[in-house]
Amino acid sequence: MNFNQLNYWPGLLVILVVFVVLVLLLEKRFFSFIKTYWFYNRSWLSYVSSFLFILGMTGLIFSLLDPRGPEERIKAEVPNDRTIILIDTSASMLAEDVKPSRLQKAVLIAKHFARKAAGHQLSIVVFAEIQKKIVPFTNDIDLIDARLDSIKNLRNQYGSSALTHAIQESIQYFRETGGDAQGNILVLTDGEETSESINLKVPPGIHVGFVGVGTEQGGRIPLDDGRGFRFGYKKERGRDITTKLDEKFFKQLVSDIPSAKYWIANTYSLPSEEILSFFQAEKVKSNNQQDMVIKPVLMEWIVVPSVFLLILSYLFKTIRVFSLGLLLIIAPGYSQEESEAPKLTPEVVEQLEQLQQGKLNKLEKLKLADDLHRAGAKPEALELYQENLNPKVDKDIPAEAYLNYGTALLEKGDISSGLGVYQKLNESMDNGQHSQKIREIMDRNVVSAFQQQEQKKKEEEQKKEQDKKDQKKKESGSQGQSQPQSGDQNKDQKKSDGQNKEDEEKESGDKKDKEKDEPKDDSEDQDEKKKDEAGQGEEPKHMPPKKIPAKLKQLMSDDRQLQMKMIENGTKDLNKRKSRKSKDW
Repeated sequence: MNFNQLNYWPGLLVILVVFVVLVLLLEKRFFSFIKTYWFYNRSWLSYVSSFLFILGMTGLIFSLLDPRGPEERIKAEVPNDRTIILIDTSASMLAEDVKPSRLQKAVLIAKHFARKAAGHQLSIVVFAEIQKKIVPFTNDIDLIDARLDSIKNLRNQYGSSALTHAIQESIQYFRETGGDAQGNILVLTDGEETSESINLKVPPGIHVGFVGVGTEQGGRIPLDDGRGFRFGYKKERGRDITTKLDEKFFKQLVSDIPSAKYWIANTYSLPSEEILSFFQAEKVKSNNQQDMVIKPVLMEWIVVPSVFLLILSYLFKTIRVFSLGLLLIIAPGYSQEESEAPKLTPEVVEQLEQLQQGKLNKLEKLKLADDLHRAGAKPEALELYQENLNPKVDKDIPAEAYLNYGTALLEKGDISSGLGVYQKLNESMDNGQHSQKIREIMDRNVVSAFQQQEQKKKEEEQKKEQDKKDQKKKESGSQGQSQPQSGDQNKDQKKSDGQNKEDEEKESGDKKDKEKDEPKDDSEDQDEKKKDEAGQGEEPKHMPPKKIPAKLKQLMSDDRQLQMKMIENGTKDLNKRKSRKSKDW
C-alpha cells in the first residue's frame, strides 16, 4: 500500500497530535470536576470509549492521504463516437436573408448541436477555398463555444466555397485519428459550390448530414470595413450579386452518398434533435480496447474500520443510557397505557374502517362520533363533531348530535364554546316534550361543568395556601431568634391575607370577562409571525451571474482575433493566384 497524497502527512500529523492532546486535557478536567463535586470515579468503560474514539479519528485523518494499491494494467472498452462539424465561411454566408446572417445562423446551429450531442467527440472545421481545423476532437463544450464565437463575426468577403474538398479532407481526418473511417460529418452551408467538383467516395461507416442555411429568394452579400461600417454590396459586372439556396445541390449530394440526409434551416427551429436521431440510427458504433494503468483506491480499508471504532466508542460511552431505555420499554407503565386506552366494539371498529374508505354519510359520521364519545375516545369524537356540524343548527340533523357536541366541549374545558352550542340548540328547538328533556339535560351538564370548575379553583387556592404556610414555616425556622408575633398582629395579617385573596379573585374574574368579550385572533397572529420569519429568512431567488476573470476574457479575445486573421490571410493569398473570371463567393 502506498499513499497518493503523502506530501500532506506532516500537516495531518500535527493536526492529529493537537487533537489528541485537546481530547485528553478536556476529559481530565471534566472527570476531575465530577470526582470533586459528585464523588464519582471514572469507569473503565469511559477509558475504553476514549481510546476507541482517538483510534477511529486517527484512521479517518490518515485516510485523507489517499491510500492506493499497486499498479494494475487493464483493458477498457472506449466508445468511438466522433462527429466533425463543417462550417461554410465563404462570402455567400454573409447574406442576411436569414437573420442575423447565414454565418451567425450556422454558428447558432453548431452550438445547439454541441449542447445536445452528449457523449460525442466533436471537431470544428471551417472551410472556404481551404479548410482549417479550429477545434480537434474534444468534449469540452466551453472550448467549442469559445472557438465558435471567434468565427461568428468573420467577414470573409472574397472567399469561395470548396464543399466537396472539405468533405474529402474530413474523411481523411477520421483515418488519421482513429485508423478507420468511422464517424459523422455535419455540414452547415448554403449549397453554393464554386470549386470544380470531384467524385466523392464516402465510406459506409461515415454518415453525412447537410443543413442548408438560406432561402430560395436569396439575398445580397454586404461589404463592411474593418470597423463594421457598411459601404455597399458585392457586385459582378456592375450588378449586385444575389446568392440563393440551392436545394438541388443537396439532393444530388444525398443521392451520391450511401448514408446521408439534408435539412433546410430558414426558420427559428433548429434540427439538432433530428440530426442526432439520424446519426444514432445510421451509425455503426465501434468499441476500441485500450490499455490503461490504474491504482486501485484502498481508502475503504481504513475508513470502514475507523467508523466502526467510532460507533463502538459511542456505545461504550452511552451503554447506561441504552440500558435505562430498555428498562423503560419493559416497564409495566406500557401495559397501563394500553389498559387506559378506550375499548371499542367490533361495530365501531367496522364503522371506522368504512370512514377511512369514505363510505359513511354525514348522519352516519355523527352516529359514529356518539359511539366514540360513549366508548371514551373523546378527542376523536370531538373532531368528528367539528367536521360535520355547521355553526348554525341544521334541523335535518338530530338535536342529540348538537347536545353531545356541546357536552364534549364542556368536558374538554372549553366552557364558552360549549355554552354557545347549547344556546343555539335551545333557540332552534320548540316547546315539545322531547325538547324539554334535552333542555333539562343541558341544564344539568352546565351545572356540573361549573361545579367542576369551582372545585378546580378551590383546589388551586388550597395549594396556594399550603405553599404559603410552608414558606412561613421555613422563614420561622431560619429566624429562630425573632420573637413571636402578638395576637393583634396575627389578626391583622389574616385580614390582609383575606383581602388579598378577594382582590386576586376579582382580578381573575375581570380577566375572564375580558377574554370572553374580546375575540381571539391567535391564528392571524401566528400567520403574521410565520410571514415575518419567512421574509427574514428568505434568500434572493436570482443569484447574480458569476464574473469571468479579466485575464480569461483577454485570452478569449486574442484567440478570436488570431483565428480570424489566419482565415482571412489564407483566403487573400489564394485570391491573388486566381484569375478574375473565377467565382469568389
